[in-house]
Amino acid sequence: MKKLICGAILTILAAATVLLCACDAEEMGPLKDVSRPYTGVYACETLTLGGKDMTEKFEKLTLELKQDGTFTLSYVTATGGEGSYGGRYAIDTEKGEITFSADRVRGAYTFPYEKGVVRIDRNLYGYLLHAEFRMP
Repeated sequence: MKKLICGAILTILAAATVLLCACDAEEMGPLKDVSRPYTGVYACETLTLGGKDMTEKFEKLTLELKQDGTFTLSYVTATGGEGSYGGRYAIDTEKGEITFSADRVRGAYTFPYEKGVVRIDRNLYGYLLHAEFRMP
């Protein structure tokens, strides 16, 4: 009986080894692309418009970067209003940049991405909008 169990275990290990070796690592791409450590939910820590703090206007403001290359910016205002915007993103961790193309906005916008922080600086109606989203 022991020999039968040992033989079965060895057969399973041999099959697993063959399957693992059959996988072409180059097809998978670099480990950082496969694991995508930057995906997840980022909380807005700083939000100013024209130098005025706007964080008190929001109960919740998050940016979610998903594995499939899409993002969702979700918010809940201090008065209870809620909504979201979505689109696609591309990240270049070597350059330290993230590019967003939103469903509701034409064009693509590139911002700094550094050490788990997305920094957005954009002219909005003549005022500088500054936001920082950080992954906890």
